[in-house]
Amino acid sequence: MSTPIKRLEIIKNAIELEDDDIIQSQLTRLKNEAFDDELQAIVVALEGKNYTAAMAAITAWLQGQRAVTQWRDPQVAASKLELKALEERLRDLIDRRNARVQQLDEFNDLYFSRLGPLMQQILALRKTLAELNLRRQQAEARRREEDYRRCQCYMAQAVEVLTTLTQRWRDLPADSVQAAEARKHLEQQSNLIANLLAEALELESGLTREEEPARQARDDANEEYEKYREQHHDAEVRLRKGKDLSEEDRSELKRLWRQASKLCHPDLVADDLKEEANAMMVQLNQAKQRGDVKAIRSLVARLQQGFEPLMASDRLNDLERIRKKMAQVREQIDILVNELAELEKEESWLLVSSLSNMEAYFAQQEKALHEVRASLEHQVSEAQLDSAA
Repeated sequence: MSTPIKRLEIIKNAIELEDDDIIQSQLTRLKNEAFDDELQAIVVALEGKNYTAAMAAITAWLQGQRAVTQWRDPQVAASKLELKALEERLRDLIDRRNARVQQLDEFNDLYFSRLGPLMQQILALRKTLAELNLRRQQAEARRREEDYRRCQCYMAQAVEVLTTLTQRWRDLPADSVQAAEARKHLEQQSNLIANLLAEALELESGLTREEEPARQARDDANEEYEKYREQHHDAEVRLRKGKDLSEEDRSELKRLWRQASKLCHPDLVADDLKEEANAMMVQLNQAKQRGDVKAIRSLVARLQQGFEPLMASDRLNDLERIRKKMAQVREQIDILVNELAELEKEESWLLVSSLSNMEAYFAQQEKALHEVRASLEHQVSEAQLDSAA
């Protein structure tokens, strides 16, 4: 109700000022707000430029409305307008964020399509190389274990010999030539035992020291390969669905998705509509993944029909709640500003935003990856030969 009142006050003042431009600009909007016969009659009078009748009708209607309309705090109107501006700022930031994410997603899908098979071969070779390295380490560990056991056996035998030599030395006269010779043999045997003990300790510390990193490297290579294969498959599915659409439909799909996400994003709507907005965003994203232009078009039409106001600035009339919402929106704006700033520092965005010749970039990457694959094939071949030997 307050909007027609303010609009008619503007028109009344414009008639007094004899400013037809203001009258006509407000009349266009008034037509959509003429909810009763009196307002429609005023519209007809203004369209017919019958300003005398229009002025009288406007004055009478305004007096009638003021008699029944409650006073409205001007701070509420100012705060609602400020909240609307903040919502628009947040809407623009969300759209910028979505545009960049969409651009990165499209580049990643294209990267997987062009270089995915080659990258998958490279990751498979790394997985094979890691497995061969683990087997080599395991074989080395078995050899060390055998050497360790052999060393322990030698040491036990050496201790027995030492015990025998000690007993023999004790049975000899202390100042005899035989006793001196026996002491010399005892020293040699003690040195042998010390060397065997040092070797045993070194072998023992190496039993697990080298195998564990190799096992971790094998597990990491397997995980990286499986993760990349899933990503490549998902990208192929998205690209295949995209190829089923015409270029015109693909462009419309992107445009409508961004338009709809601005209209019903959960960060934008009033708090009591967040659940509904979340459900809509789920439908919207699922339709995008399916490449369902018709479904997104239907969602956009539903949102544009304005089945009910979604924005907090359209729904709130309590000053305290409006100010609370303003603080929330400002916080969301700060978060998005920082998020965009961080995104624009990332290597992936710097790459995508700087590419002027996509075809030349992929050609260069293909050449580099072919070299990496050749190097890995050579390493795998050498590792297989070492394993066979």
